[in-house]
Amino acid sequence: MDNLKTYFSTLNDLSRQAGEIIFRHYRTQMEVEHKSDDSPVTLADREVEIFLRESLERRFPDHSILGEEFGETRKSGAHRWIIDPIDGTKSFVMQTPLFGTMIALERDGAPVLGSIYFPIQDQWLIGSAETGTYLNEVPCSVSQTTDLSRATMIVTDPRTLLDSPQIAEVSRRVRLVRGFGDCYGYFLVACGLADIMIEPGALKYYDVAPMPPILEGSGGIFSTLKGDLDFSTGQGLATNLSLQKQILDIVQNVESRVPRA
Repeated sequence: MDNLKTYFSTLNDLSRQAGEIIFRHYRTQMEVEHKSDDSPVTLADREVEIFLRESLERRFPDHSILGEEFGETRKSGAHRWIIDPIDGTKSFVMQTPLFGTMIALERDGAPVLGSIYFPIQDQWLIGSAETGTYLNEVPCSVSQTTDLSRATMIVTDPRTLLDSPQIAEVSRRVRLVRGFGDCYGYFLVACGLADIMIEPGALKYYDVAPMPPILEGSGGIFSTLKGDLDFSTGQGLATNLSLQKQILDIVQNVESRVPRA
């Protein structure tokens, strides 16, 4: 089994170089296209992914690569890189600096290492269950909050509070709700700056692949709203173990009361 810490310096280097590409486009008049799922994409997204794909393939020629913009390059080895060149493209287009470059490493089909780099803040988060999680090379951990009524909860889109009775009920139980979305919300939880990040659906695998190892490395947990790791649900819940149990109980209780169509 490979030592995951040996990948840290490579991911640090590549993430910061990707940040330089993003900086060249940030605060410029950028052209925005919309893909078939209506999600936005910019030249910066494509340039960053091309750079990362080419760089990873040179360093790890036996590793497969899956990226948001250019699909999959399949190799025969046990490792696969997952790339989201700019997670939070909508924030990037709005020149709101809550977006990041995300890279995950799979081993035998499971994500084991996650990296998120926020180029505007120059903050780099990397972690795994095997190594622990680090913010700018300093160990970090999730919060120790156990009382849901004292917790801070993050959501990407405030409309989920209207559309999802489960999320609405959790929001009524917490102290504070804020809309710092996409990867930035998970970053806040992994660093102990917020207690809960929750999204009821519509996430793609590349949106969340780094989260299980990062959260596990910081003493927390990433799961669906049923408590498993079924990425096909599009759901994301990041928190500490104590709060996760309380939230899953609330979600289950609300679902049992919602009439089935």
